[in-house]
Amino acid sequence: MSSNHAASRPAPVVAVLPFRSDGAPSGNASLATMVGEALIGELTRFAGIEVIAAQSAAAVGELPETEAAARLGADYVLTGRLFALGEALRASVTLVAGVDATQVWHENLELDADNPLAMIDEVAARLAATFSAQVFGDVLRRSRRRSPETLEDFELVARGVALLKDGTRESDEDARALFQKILDRNPQSAPALGGMALSWFNEWSCDFWQEFEEIGRRAYDYAHRALAIDDRNPWLHLVLGRILLYRREFARASWYIDRALVLAPNDAELLIQLVPAEVYLGRPESAVAHAEKAMRLNPYHPNYYYAYAAFPCFVMRDFETALQTAERAAGVMIIDIPAFSGMACAHLGQWDKARSFLALFETEFRRRITHGRDPAPGEAFEWLIAYNPFRREEDIELVTESCRLLGGTVLQSRAAGPGIRRSAASSAALFREGGGWRFEFDGIQATLPDLKGLHDLARLLARPGEEFHCLDLAGRDDEGGSEAMLDERGRQEIQQRIRELQEEAADAEDANDLGRAETLRSELDRLVEELSKALGIGGRSRRMGDLAERTRSSVTWRIRHAIRRVESVHPTLGRHLSNSVRTGLFCRYQPEQDIQWQVTERIRNQRPRLPFPR
Repeated sequence: MSSNHAASRPAPVVAVLPFRSDGAPSGNASLATMVGEALIGELTRFAGIEVIAAQSAAAVGELPETEAAARLGADYVLTGRLFALGEALRASVTLVAGVDATQVWHENLELDADNPLAMIDEVAARLAATFSAQVFGDVLRRSRRRSPETLEDFELVARGVALLKDGTRESDEDARALFQKILDRNPQSAPALGGMALSWFNEWSCDFWQEFEEIGRRAYDYAHRALAIDDRNPWLHLVLGRILLYRREFARASWYIDRALVLAPNDAELLIQLVPAEVYLGRPESAVAHAEKAMRLNPYHPNYYYAYAAFPCFVMRDFETALQTAERAAGVMIIDIPAFSGMACAHLGQWDKARSFLALFETEFRRRITHGRDPAPGEAFEWLIAYNPFRREEDIELVTESCRLLGGTVLQSRAAGPGIRRSAASSAALFREGGGWRFEFDGIQATLPDLKGLHDLARLLARPGEEFHCLDLAGRDDEGGSEAMLDERGRQEIQQRIRELQEEAADAEDANDLGRAETLRSELDRLVEELSKALGIGGRSRRMGDLAERTRSSVTWRIRHAIRRVESVHPTLGRHLSNSVRTGLFCRYQPEQDIQWQVTERIRNQRPRLPFPR
């Protein structure tokens, strides 16, 4: 595929102006706005079209189409209005050329109360036919597999999402009440579960530090439940990716962040939220590109866009651009922005401004983190390094060096993250050796052949006290675009085989035939992963019982099986793991005594040196 050819045909830019209500009951005015914004959200999924953000489209909604297009840099303008025709609601939708308002096409469509999203799909299909059916065909097929919603549910979700944009704890609670109304009727509503996840993510990312871990766990849980039903929501992939970053699970976080971008490459709000994630993952160049595109697609963006856009410039050591960009974020108080601005000033030798930014950071730290208590020397800088989960060593060193430039003393060069405290009274080790694993615990060594459950245990032991969702332990394909499709017959055949394998594995375990049980469970793991990928594209038949529950069962079995195998060669360690490992939808290693594990999943030939005697 030639890059010159791609460059010669830039993606068309479409502005969807706010839909209007004409000759319909007054309540339909808000419905018209919801329909228009939902259409924008759907169009952001198309890689071959760029869509102006709803916020910027609303800012020019009263202008003539040509002037609106000129201000937004749009090639085409889509307008719509809702009107009543007897008992039915209809939508009149028109696409015009931005340069001269020449009509490209016009449609009158019915808004079905039982499936309001069908009309949005139809408009998306018309746009595909206008620009390039070949480019959009695959996305349209996925779009039409969406689970139907009633008009009432559609409005409740739209109202809840609108409340989430207020950014207050009260509006988050009001939004959750709306989503809960849907879940009371339909516990498997992916939009409602996703809304609950976003509401908790709102609070998790809005500096409620005293509840940081608990709120993050709720967001993580709801996001996983929603994605197990329909994994096409890019915002939920962002939620999981951001939370995994703060757990320092960088490989897993990267998968979710990349998947979010694949699902909605032209959503301005999503792109700007991806910026800090890309910086933490060590990809500042991608972060810069995301920020530039987000600002282009949302020219009337809020000021916090500048705060996010400054971050990759700092990591790339372009301190002048970082400072100039951050200073445009007037009125935005993201707690660590003054610190990074002060660091940039220090590198540029602008000491008066550096001290001013530092004073602002320390004031906000005292107000929001220590709640009025004067922080200990270096405490604010230590928190800064802990709060920002940089993957690259060079980025951590840059921040550490910058803290010293500002006169700060970093108490610990490696903090585990907000709310995580680790201490060790004794040491132990688990590492790969040859084709298996070696344990060292309580002065005794033992070995076992490779088992999937030992990989799970390695992740749990490496991060004591932290919860891992069973779907994360089960693993997903690393290539976001290589999803498998199954027809209904193939899906039913896999589900039937999974049931048979579960029964056969249970019988083998009862008969103490551990070899056969392990073989059956390996096949079961493979089929669950295959089904997970196949239903990742709008699999309407996917339910928690069909995926998450089976994954929970599979992961629980293989962890418990691994612990039994450990106990057979190292009884003391086996008893410790039996008492300390919790399995279920979330899995956790919570030791009854403080133990520092040295865990290495790479195959190695030498034993690690540990402080206990041989």
